[in-house]
Amino acid sequence: MLAFTAKKRFILSPIMLCMAMSVHAQTKKDDIEHIEVIYKRSSITSEITEDTEKLIEMPGALGDPLRAVFALPGVVAAGGSMSEPAVRGSSPSDNMFEVDFMPAGYIFHDFGSSIFNRHIIQDFQLYSAGYGAGYSNATGAVFDVTLRNPKYQPITTTLDFSMFNAGFFVEGQATETTAFYVSGRKSTLPLFFSEGEELEDDDGEPSGVTINDAPDDHDYQGKFLWDINNNNTLTFNFTGAEDSAAAGFSERAEIAQKTPEFQGDARFIRDFNSQSILWDHYSKKFHLRVGIGALDHSGRLEFGKQPNNLSGFFEQEGEKQLTYKARLNYTVNPQHRFVFDAAYFDNETSYEYDTFQYLCTEIDPDCDLKKGERISGKRTIDLDSGFVGITHIWQPHEDWQTEVGVQSQHNRYTDETFTSPRVAINYYVTPNSVISAKVGRYNRMQDVEYILPEIGNPALKSQVATHSTLGFRQVLEDEWSWSIEGYYKTMEDLPLAIDAGNDAHLLYSNQVEGRAYGVDLLVNKNKTDNWYGWVALSYAKSERTDLRRNITRDYYADTPLVFNAVLNYDINELWQGGFNFTARSGQAYTPIVGVRENPDHAGRFLPVYGDPFSERFKTYHRLDVRFERKTTVFGLEGKLILELMNAYGQDNVAYIDLDYDKITSVNDLHIKEENDDFEMRPSIGFSVTF
Repeated sequence: MLAFTAKKRFILSPIMLCMAMSVHAQTKKDDIEHIEVIYKRSSITSEITEDTEKLIEMPGALGDPLRAVFALPGVVAAGGSMSEPAVRGSSPSDNMFEVDFMPAGYIFHDFGSSIFNRHIIQDFQLYSAGYGAGYSNATGAVFDVTLRNPKYQPITTTLDFSMFNAGFFVEGQATETTAFYVSGRKSTLPLFFSEGEELEDDDGEPSGVTINDAPDDHDYQGKFLWDINNNNTLTFNFTGAEDSAAAGFSERAEIAQKTPEFQGDARFIRDFNSQSILWDHYSKKFHLRVGIGALDHSGRLEFGKQPNNLSGFFEQEGEKQLTYKARLNYTVNPQHRFVFDAAYFDNETSYEYDTFQYLCTEIDPDCDLKKGERISGKRTIDLDSGFVGITHIWQPHEDWQTEVGVQSQHNRYTDETFTSPRVAINYYVTPNSVISAKVGRYNRMQDVEYILPEIGNPALKSQVATHSTLGFRQVLEDEWSWSIEGYYKTMEDLPLAIDAGNDAHLLYSNQVEGRAYGVDLLVNKNKTDNWYGWVALSYAKSERTDLRRNITRDYYADTPLVFNAVLNYDINELWQGGFNFTARSGQAYTPIVGVRENPDHAGRFLPVYGDPFSERFKTYHRLDVRFERKTTVFGLEGKLILELMNAYGQDNVAYIDLDYDKITSVNDLHIKEENDDFEMRPSIGFSVTF
């Protein structure tokens, strides 16, 4: 990610130093006392990596390394500061999230942060494009999170408090061969809202939105490690999270003025719980990992509850999945290595609804305008899938290394089988510089709402994509490094909503293609002379083509230029501080060119749009600042963390809509710009360990 270790460069860890130590004393001629140093293999991954530590300390991330991903090249928030990441022109839905070798329910809360305590992430890898045969059902990026192993130490407890959440972390040794940790966090957002409070708009006027239950979230993680012997470990993991909010919308609320059916009480909740068991076996020639995981994921949205319509409308989705997965990393000799991957996902998905039919995809500028008839139903479908992959890693010469892989994946529901080649070639120009080229074919099943019977088209084919990259990386003196990489993606069989024609009964078709291309530049400085930082600059272009109408337009998340600069400096033994500045091209939006009457509600109005995603907001920019001070409380180690996000209070526009309060006829064109709700935001955090 931020650092590059070149060929023939080795890092001597404290564990390796311990292995190399030999202490002896001769008390008599034939009497030698030996001190034996014992270590556990699992301890190697009990410490956080340097790159992940950088992300934790990044200003604006609130100690969250996954939230800091937006400061890396090629990553943008699709639709506002708190949105999920879109990577190198792909949709956020195209991404895959894997945690400790297993699929995750979701890794970002709805209100900004990730679901992980900062104390437990050992490593985090973002594969933007061209990844290997060990990942399936993804056409965008892969977020691979490794949770660190528990430390063999006396049991310690760390308490964290900030303006936005509070949590605990307990870690320690249970027996001579077992260790554990457990973490829990709870949002403090409910403290900032009062039940029954009506929010105000930007002008200080009542907005028509009343808080019924404040936005809230919580999460938990735990790991239990058993070092069976020098060659075997067994790990039990459990993770879960929940997000919820509830509000009432009166007739004054903008959402009710646009869609009167939404007037009334609304509630949103989603959660997941997962458990997994991993067995790792190490030998001189190979490493075998076998895992079994269970995932239970659900979400429910209710809206439009009124005294005369107590049931209102709702959508509810549930997912139960058992994952069986294995990976064998086998070294034949110093020149040849094979990696074998296999997985089966036993997935049962249910979908229940009483709502309106919305025929809409990502290429439509406003889904609210594509409301159809009221529909209701309940479906349970099997979305089982599985894959096998093999990769051959070969170093034919000290200057060359190749990775040639192939993956075969089968989707049971759509009865599709994909055979996808993936190739990577590295040429070491010098021991500290390398040219890399990658190409691969990828696929993923359509989102479930597009392929369910009655509300979708079960005959839709899966999406496919081809990734190609070419890059150069170099390590310089004094821990400096830089890299540049260009990429080109093509996407096929994306969904199109059909609203007219002889085939309108199909609802959706595979008649959208896409392409994305660009270049990412990263200049990185590892920590020396009390400071580290990086500068990232990305140029990108992302488009989608409606093959039915033969029209090509910018993708809604298309962001041509993105710039990030991060600096962290150790001021003295107690203080460190830094900043993160980001600037990017304004988000693409669809201009409103007129007003029309709402055909379903007399006296209500709807916007008339121009060409989709044909204009852009002003440049987005923001500065975050962070200071951290080591301290003690009653003799206990602690940290005081001060952060100021959006330090100069920049208003960044996220979307536009009609100003419905001012419109009384189709001749009144009043447009309101809405900010992304990320105002100047101070935060004070404190942690103490005992």
